[in-house]
Amino acid sequence: MPRLLAPRFWGAHLLALVLVGTACLLGYWQYDSWQERRAAEAADLSDLEPEPLTDVLGPDDPFPGDKVGQPVEVSGTWVPTGTVYVSGREHDGVDGYWVVTPLAVGAADAPALPVVRGWVADPGEAPAPPSGTTDLVAWLQPTQGTNEVDTDRSDDILPQVRTADLIQRVDQDLYGAYGVATEPLDGLEPATLEQLPPAGTFTALRNLLYAIEWWVFGAFAAFIWWRWVRDVTRAEDDAESAGTQPEPDPVPSEP
Repeated sequence: MPRLLAPRFWGAHLLALVLVGTACLLGYWQYDSWQERRAAEAADLSDLEPEPLTDVLGPDDPFPGDKVGQPVEVSGTWVPTGTVYVSGREHDGVDGYWVVTPLAVGAADAPALPVVRGWVADPGEAPAPPSGTTDLVAWLQPTQGTNEVDTDRSDDILPQVRTADLIQRVDQDLYGAYGVATEPLDGLEPATLEQLPPAGTFTALRNLLYAIEWWVFGAFAAFIWWRWVRDVTRAEDDAESAGTQPEPDPVPSEP
């Protein structure tokens, strides 16, 4: 083993150490992201004091993972178009719909936050979309990105609250989030966070898979290094047992 510490092997040892160390660190980083996102899904912030939406999230900001369920104060103008009905929401044992209307935060042409105004059993019984300005408190939620597909794009019924589906129905930008009104609006039944689909078993699975991928890469780099060490030592042992020395690496001749 001491012969492997010769200066001519230092480069290979250093490369192996860098590759394995980097893979381990990147794997840990992805694993930590996986744990944080799952913890954010499980956290209940709904009883906290409301914060101004502008202090929590900007229209172009990614959703802050530690603010799922945070009550926010929103002031703005209702967007006259863009109301949709999100299916698969149960209330008192009855399957129904969330009524979602965009609320322009500030001026009428400003980016809008989709707001769940309440619950209804039948979209045909929902009150007309509101107009004018309003002030409300809502629980902040990240827009959903499940694999559910909108099978009928000709109606206003959606299977999930997803920005890609909502943006097609308004003439302005949307926040990368939505709010669930803490008090039902316009005579609707309450919409609650309990009506959300349960957090998936595979929440943030991509981060976990990336972590495993990095660790596998690190293990493979360590295996290649071990094979190289074994081959070098075996070659030297064979040369010694044969009474010869392995040929040294060629040295470039001086010009």
